[in-house]
Amino acid sequence: METVSAATGDIVTTSRLVWALLVPLLGSFLVSLSGKKPNVRESFSVVSAVILFSMVLSMVSPVLAGKTFYYQLFKILPGVTVTLRADAFSMIFALVASSLWIAAAFYSMGYMRGLHEHAQTRFNTCFAIAIFGAIGVAFSDNLFTMYLFYEIVSVCTYPLVAHHQDEEAYEGAKKYIVYLTTTAKAFLLPSLALIYVMTGSLDFPYNIYTGMFPADANSALVTMLFIFCLFGFAKNGVMPFHHWLPGAMVAPTPVSALLHAVAVVKVGVFCTTRMMLYGFGVDLMGLLNLGIPTAYFVGFTIVMASVIALTKDNLKARLAYSTVSQLSYIILGVCLLTPHGITGGLSI
Repeated sequence: METVSAATGDIVTTSRLVWALLVPLLGSFLVSLSGKKPNVRESFSVVSAVILFSMVLSMVSPVLAGKTFYYQLFKILPGVTVTLRADAFSMIFALVASSLWIAAAFYSMGYMRGLHEHAQTRFNTCFAIAIFGAIGVAFSDNLFTMYLFYEIVSVCTYPLVAHHQDEEAYEGAKKYIVYLTTTAKAFLLPSLALIYVMTGSLDFPYNIYTGMFPADANSALVTMLFIFCLFGFAKNGVMPFHHWLPGAMVAPTPVSALLHAVAVVKVGVFCTTRMMLYGFGVDLMGLLNLGIPTAYFVGFTIVMASVIALTKDNLKARLAYSTVSQLSYIILGVCLLTPHGITGGLSI
């Protein structure tokens, strides 16, 4: 059942968002139950991927027409809820993640079977849960919901990075989880608390100009929170918190595809740009002159990561550092705070 808000006329309250979120979660459950039947197991992965992409695709036309899908799951505190929202910005990432899951499912099937890899059921289950987390991030209506699904992606991809279960795999996985969870706890959790104290809410506004902060917010504190968010979403690969990505290349090739293209790094850069545009807002970032210094900072990551990539003989290591560089191009475009810059950054 869908109802249109009379107050705004363009916000549609619908459970379609919940069903889209549940598809990969249900798929992971079915995959785990069918582990002894490989054909059935892989069929569940592919069918779940196709259904998810179809559901996301069905929302594109209404969103392009100006609709925003919305659904509140539950309320924790005043201004702190687990709420889903699909707008034009979130649809970019949702389409990328859901469509690439189809390709990754077919590739993983051939790769894992061809090499007779162990623990294929665990692999496919964790892969599906990672997509669940990525879609949750894409459809997050507020900072709390986004943080919740961000952490889900971190935790459920640890077994994928450690898949080979040898010393190298465990070392790479340890670096992966320590970098991502430590930065999230050290930077993001304090930011959530401070933002809630300052604003009384963690909800993102519906345009990129107003931001979450009141006009009289302390500029030094807002600047500190901006830096915390830039480093806290370490999946964005910004130096110096980028070492987890080269370290995670010990994982099987389909996991590398998940890390580089489907979910993980895209989650990081999506969260970063969502906070820049909808958390801080274009107007406040321009007023506090946060855009150009950030552009210089991520520009350093672009140059240094590209130089390091050229020194690597191992193809996966070179790809890892190339990915670190390419992610910062997206942030660079957004932090220019111009329509063309933002459009260009999000189009990369």
